[in-house]
Amino acid sequence: MLKKIKKIAENIRDLLKYPTIHKELSKKRDLYFFFPSWSFGGAERVHVDIMSIFTNPKPLCFITDRSISNGFQKEFEAAADTINLGRWSEKKPFKRHLFKKLAKAINSQEHPIVSGWCSKFMYDLIPLLGPHVQVIDIIHNFMDDDKGIEWYSIPHIPRLDKRILVGKGLVQQFKKLYEINHIPDEYLSRLTVIQNKIAYDNHFPEKDYDGILQILFVARNSPEKRPEVLIRIAEICYELNLPFEFKIIGDFKPEETAVPPNTILIGEVHDKTILNNYYKDAHLLLLTSHRESWGLVVFEGMNMGVVPISTDVGELSNYISIEKENGILIKNLSNAEGLAMLFVKALELFVKNRPMLSKFSNNAFNTIKQLSNERDFDAAYRRELSVEIK
Repeated sequence: MLKKIKKIAENIRDLLKYPTIHKELSKKRDLYFFFPSWSFGGAERVHVDIMSIFTNPKPLCFITDRSISNGFQKEFEAAADTINLGRWSEKKPFKRHLFKKLAKAINSQEHPIVSGWCSKFMYDLIPLLGPHVQVIDIIHNFMDDDKGIEWYSIPHIPRLDKRILVGKGLVQQFKKLYEINHIPDEYLSRLTVIQNKIAYDNHFPEKDYDGILQILFVARNSPEKRPEVLIRIAEICYELNLPFEFKIIGDFKPEETAVPPNTILIGEVHDKTILNNYYKDAHLLLLTSHRESWGLVVFEGMNMGVVPISTDVGELSNYISIEKENGILIKNLSNAEGLAMLFVKALELFVKNRPMLSKFSNNAFNTIKQLSNERDFDAAYRRELSVEIK
């Protein structure tokens, strides 16, 4: 009974959004974004970066799924006219009506562009869009099985004008995906790579490499991030009396997350200034994920001279290695205990050799300096999400 009352309350709440939806769809604009969430995460931060490029008018952004938290809500609402659809994307009668209204509004624009990431709602809308509507999806990574969004999108591939990938490794994954599903090679030409924005502040913070070393873990609390591995690393370091203090930033609840005495749960941090202060104080950043698209937090940390120790996932091997003396990549084992021990061994290297840690820290910072000079994220997205008269 309580569940039914809750659903009725949600229906009423979201029905009251209809005037806002109608108002925003009545405006003349070119860009419409569909994202599943505004929760805490690297993908969401990238989406804010993308939408912030386009102004006058702002894009219209729809949040199509349930967000775990309101992590980047303020940033989304600052970058775009943003509507959290709630029941409008779930309840069938609501959804049918909204699809028709969206399609009518978008089709009425002269040169509209629909773009988004990991939103089934967006793909389901595609058949209703006119041929003059550009459809451009954004792909951060492949999911763990054939239930991922890359598989869901297969029937819509002929209608996708472009696919923006965040790394070159994804190109090879799409080649395999298209081959398996007998997608003609001609559609591979629609793949384009835009690597994520790299913040470079041109300021190397002063760090003390002699005392207790500060270790950061910045991630959402989700299975692919493997926070249990991070906690096990901290436990082993505590048992070995190694001079580390671990700080965990993300949507981790203290009452649900048991950590050893050398570990502090910070919680979610959305203010960039506050987050940067944690990076400034840190010496090392651990990333224990079993999959990543790009690992944005790694590059955020390196911008502040934080040395990454990470599983060898996503695109990281193109930028980080012990040979480059700017970080360490760990073999991506599935065994949690074995993986934790590999991380501990890497950490012990820096405990025993503090000058090496200082050198890696400087090299990490200089890597970001070089990368920031090599790319222009804003220009690339302006080009790919531009209006092209067909």
